[in-house]
Amino acid sequence: MTDWTDGYVADIDYTFGYYSELNPLRLRLAFLNRGLHFPEVGTACELGFGQGMSVNLHAAASIVQWFGTDFNPAHTQFARQLAAVSGTNTELFDQSFAEFCSRTDLPNFDYIALHGVWSWISDENRAVIVDFLQRKLKAGGVVYVSYNTQPGWAAMMPMRDLLADHADIMGSQGQGIVSRFDSALQFAEQLLATKPNYSRDNPLIPERLEKLKGHSHRYLVHEYFNRNWQPLSFSRTAGLLSAAKLNFACSAQKPCRIFVPINRFAVIIGSKALSD
Repeated sequence: MTDWTDGYVADIDYTFGYYSELNPLRLRLAFLNRGLHFPEVGTACELGFGQGMSVNLHAAASIVQWFGTDFNPAHTQFARQLAAVSGTNTELFDQSFAEFCSRTDLPNFDYIALHGVWSWISDENRAVIVDFLQRKLKAGGVVYVSYNTQPGWAAMMPMRDLLADHADIMGSQGQGIVSRFDSALQFAEQLLATKPNYSRDNPLIPERLEKLKGHSHRYLVHEYFNRNWQPLSFSRTAGLLSAAKLNFACSAQKPCRIFVPINRFAVIIGSKALSD
């Protein structure tokens, strides 16, 4: 039987957040700062829109025709309700990337955005997205991508594996994912209390673990418990996206990255550092 989640967490819904870096108008300023031309956006797409807060706010505040998909039907239902209330004609689907990206009824896009997707999916899904960008992004179009980068996340990777493995091996499905995360976090704290070489070599990890307690479970579970979790270096991300004729353009924020394509001005913006 096929796992419709493809390894992504579906036990608990994602956070209700708005991410301003996804806004094409904000990206226009980033381009202006670098002396680059930003296209007029008539059609836009968000891959993995979560609860749909950003895509709906951007659709309601502009005349841009927005499309998007999120594999979780609960997310899509809520996002469609927001679209109905706001009166926009946003086209939102609950399809996987493979299903959505193979649709034949989608327009070509001036702007395509991915927030919190690139580092949390399989290599196969990244290949699907790169192919989609190559086929569906207009010449002169822009792409925004946020992701967890190396080397900023390098020290946290063993801790993430410990948390995920503890939840899988020591927990049970009947506990629920929130309880399993709390148990894993408690175990990690007990381990660090023994002063292992890992914590001595990475003195910021205990502080980082303590900060996790201040985040909601909606964020923590989706950040750390997906089957695929791979912080990528800038150079590897740039290499993968070069297949879609994308080149680096500029940053959405100081710790972020943006790309521009060779013949289509695609932009990749917003690589997320550990300090974010």
